[in-house]
Amino acid sequence: MSRNPPKYNSFEEIDLDLKILKLEREIHAQKFKRGLQGAKQNLRPANLLEETLGGISEPSFIERIVSTILHFVLKSFKE
Repeated sequence: MSRNPPKYNSFEEIDLDLKILKLEREIHAQKFKRGLQGAKQNLRPANLLEETLGGISEPSFIERIVSTILHFVLKSFKE
């Protein structure tokens, strides 16, 4: 399926189309950035741990797990 190129009657029409394309590109770039930020947020260790544990939302439980892991990691560096 071939697309017919637009037919312009003036430079103003070309400029308007270029402005529209520029705005569309900026919108897509912003949507991509927002999606990337959401992906980064979802990949944070605390979020991954919470998701892995089935969505346990009790912060003290997660804090105890993280604290225990950090304890063993720091202990191994001291030895």
